[in-house]
Amino acid sequence: MSKPSESSIVSKCARLMDVLSDAGGPLPYSEIVARTGFAKSSCHRILSVLQAEDMVLYDDLSRRYRAGGRISRWKRGLTHPSDLQSAAVEELKVLNRTLGLNVALSVLDGDTLLYLLTEQDQALRYADRTGDHAPLHCTAGGKLLLAHVPSHRREKLLANLGLEKFTEHTITDPTTLAEVLSGIVDTGYAVSDREEFLRVVGVATPVRDMQGRVVAALSMWGFHAPAGQAQVTEHCADLSKAADRISERLGWTGQTGEWGTHD
Repeated sequence: MSKPSESSIVSKCARLMDVLSDAGGPLPYSEIVARTGFAKSSCHRILSVLQAEDMVLYDDLSRRYRAGGRISRWKRGLTHPSDLQSAAVEELKVLNRTLGLNVALSVLDGDTLLYLLTEQDQALRYADRTGDHAPLHCTAGGKLLLAHVPSHRREKLLANLGLEKFTEHTITDPTTLAEVLSGIVDTGYAVSDREEFLRVVGVATPVRDMQGRVVAALSMWGFHAPAGQAQVTEHCADLSKAADRISERLGWTGQTGEWGTHD
């Protein structure tokens, strides 16, 4: 059994890492002391321990501390595609069975959308399947992921996309698309109304990791009906609840991180 002093050190290390994680960005030493409530000498000692383990990095120029390389590697391991798939597979099956719509789990792959999982119900001629890629600017999942990446990365992605016109409804104007992406963050979901294929309407909601970052899109789509996108968006609440359950399996607790909201 660990000695009380050792347990205290572990607890303090965990507390300090919680502070850095919740901050969403680098912090100066004085702010870390204030947020942890540690004595200055104790805080300095804990920071030194964490720096030695590559769990905290100190930037000499800004004089601020941030999470280190080991934490970044842990994050990547916890959001590996196989983890996403295992966390989502049953939710996709239930949605497909109960709503009678095609559903998918997708992630960013370079400047395209990659479908990690799909469950097909409606026999669409151009239905995407597991392993397929799709454009970002005209799919519900693609637009949702674009809306939630950091602004500097989003600008690079948009510059490389070309905004190809697939149908008369495809958004090809960068300014209009930027406005749509901003609205997605406010509403919590993205819609593609006949933008990739003329007969297809889709909606997507975010899946988050333990840091609150949007790492995948849960989407569903079906045939366009006289009522338009209402055919699919009426089930958006069900989709959002399923996405939240997947997020919880990945460690999300309801708090958003640095990529959790539009910046």
